[in-house]
Amino acid sequence: MTIFDSVEYVNHANNLGNSPAAWTPEGFAFPFLYFRLKLSLVGIALTSKWQGAAHLIKYPRREDRHSLKMKPRSKFSVLTLLLSVIMLLFAAQPAQAEENPNFARKWSTTEKNGVQWLLDPDGKVFYSKGVNLVKPWPETEKSKSGQAYCWLNFYPSIDEWRKKVGEQLKGWGFNTLGGWSDSSPDLGLPLTVDLELGRGSKYHWFDPFDPRMEQIVLDTAKELTAPYRDSPKFIGYFTDNEVGWWNSPLFCWYLQAGWENHTKQRLWRMLFDHYGGSWDKLLGDWVPQGGLDGFEAMKAAGAALKLRPGGSGIRLVDRFMYDCAKRYYELMYKAIRAAHPGALVLGDRLPLYYHQDAVRAMGDNIDVISTNYNVDTPDGWVAPYFFEGLRKLNPKPVLITEFFFAAGENRSGNSNQTARSEHPKPGHLMTVGTQIQRTWGAGNALLNFARFPNVVGAHWFQYCDEPFGGREDGEDYNMGLVDTANRPYEELIEGLAKLNPVLETTHEMSAKTASGTNNGATEGQIRVPRTPRPIDVSDQSLIEWEKEDTLLYGFSAPAPYVPFGDVHLAWSPEGFYLFSLSNTYFDPDFLDYRKRFPYSEAFQLHFTIEVQGRTTHLATFMVPEKNVKYPDGFGISPELFRIEEGRPVERLGEKDRVQRIEKSLPHMVVEAFYPAAWFGLDELKPGMRLGLNIGLVSYYREFTMNLAGKPELAEIENPSQFREIVLE
Repeated sequence: MTIFDSVEYVNHANNLGNSPAAWTPEGFAFPFLYFRLKLSLVGIALTSKWQGAAHLIKYPRREDRHSLKMKPRSKFSVLTLLLSVIMLLFAAQPAQAEENPNFARKWSTTEKNGVQWLLDPDGKVFYSKGVNLVKPWPETEKSKSGQAYCWLNFYPSIDEWRKKVGEQLKGWGFNTLGGWSDSSPDLGLPLTVDLELGRGSKYHWFDPFDPRMEQIVLDTAKELTAPYRDSPKFIGYFTDNEVGWWNSPLFCWYLQAGWENHTKQRLWRMLFDHYGGSWDKLLGDWVPQGGLDGFEAMKAAGAALKLRPGGSGIRLVDRFMYDCAKRYYELMYKAIRAAHPGALVLGDRLPLYYHQDAVRAMGDNIDVISTNYNVDTPDGWVAPYFFEGLRKLNPKPVLITEFFFAAGENRSGNSNQTARSEHPKPGHLMTVGTQIQRTWGAGNALLNFARFPNVVGAHWFQYCDEPFGGREDGEDYNMGLVDTANRPYEELIEGLAKLNPVLETTHEMSAKTASGTNNGATEGQIRVPRTPRPIDVSDQSLIEWEKEDTLLYGFSAPAPYVPFGDVHLAWSPEGFYLFSLSNTYFDPDFLDYRKRFPYSEAFQLHFTIEVQGRTTHLATFMVPEKNVKYPDGFGISPELFRIEEGRPVERLGEKDRVQRIEKSLPHMVVEAFYPAAWFGLDELKPGMRLGLNIGLVSYYREFTMNLAGKPELAEIENPSQFREIVLE
């Protein structure tokens, strides 16, 4: 066991300009920044797993780092670097908004030197550092017994609460009130509001295409915006929270609706026109349920279709969802513009996931894309595909409206699960063991967010811990900056207070640090780093990975879509290590199948190596199996095969070779080890040049992406093109 006496924010001078943001228990390093924070941590012992991580993730010297990355950062002149360091050492913050007593004029967005920002009413660029649920909370039985936060327990008046909490948040470096916060200007911070306009208008799950819906939304918007129109520090509205845009539930819901439903009529017409009125053509993609035998019968309430294996019905499902989402964004934007001119329309707070067609449907009917985010790994890694994908699908800036870390070690007694639920899902929202691990992960995540040029801020969820035993819906997490007894979590607060003032400079340089060449490698060539330590493909963890160094770039997807995940690759003499992080929502009951779920419709990860003209193609199929014991009603198991001519010919066994890291869908996390012997090699050696192709296919073949050749299913299943890799 190891006890750390301190945590330091450090950037080694010899790593400036070519390093990822990284906070380790022995040092916190991030590009262009130099800060130190001493935290008293004597007496906090880490688990053996994190003790190992403390050693493994120590920030190395430049000469010890892999000399070539998958996507290296560009280098700057010594003068530029020195100026950056000097600005920070003297607390100069050229990009930070100053206190402005008059925010009555409107906010906007801007882009400068390839970096997107909010723009305050004085024309100053603004990176939003917010906190959700900054509210006094009413008195309850739990608060009376000290099991829930309530202002009455700590302050003589609500005015005093507002004054002290506002000063507290500003002292910690925050500059925005996030969703569901107290709207009083006495807190002294710019305000964002979750309007719940779609739900308040009964848009969702009712009848979006009802001709009366536009007026209903407008009337509701006028009512809901009334309390905020004269707010002196008002930024804008979130139209809703976590709408989701779940494609197959929308399709099924409106197909089974009665014919009086205008949205049902629109869906029926879409199906009829798509198949040219031919029921036989429809049967190529669909299996009718309950004796449904024609288009006329499909007009009745209760109509149901399921996907036919091998068909393309999912394309029509996505098209219908796109239409529903497009109308939503159009109506919400138009109504808010009419009800509160000048307020920013901040989107609908995507639920830790996005469907690409929903993002495409936003168009210009938002000012900012908002998304909640469940950080990918306990060390604070943020998967680049998520935010780079948003940028490619829609050029609007992105605001992260929730991120969080919880710890088992907390003072409010939070169990970090959904209490009182049949499926409590312990730790499914990012949870670590101790407060120092929480501080480490949250700090890294905060920096990683700022390194995306299209991200204009990140909001912490939430101000105080959730009540002991959980809130009304059972969610019971240590997410607070303070506990239920109003005591700040010292390590976390001190860490964030040091980080918040430098996020503007980190973000200001994000476009530059995201550019560069491949360190002298020839065009099309990929250099793969050797892993400096063993990687365990059975431990439900990615903590051993050097994530920045091993990230593969260059994947493509069929237009108008973008890659839906990241892939990381490393090697050792014994073989290749790989992990992928991706988004894939699906409902296994939406497919008509018997007994075993067909491999053709499963999530697939294809890995092909070419050695002197000989190719070895491996594929992992993530196969769902119905099981009521699981929260989603099914479990998912990896099955690993050798592939020939696009067909599985030999199952290779999954033990110590491939694992699915148990993270709730729509997140799919797969880690694998492929022995060198499987490719006809005794061992892998530095300098080896090999051909590589990697492809991912989501459930129902909805999305595809690959590294070489056209991003088509045929090329993924039987690859003929390869990228050259060089083993470092």
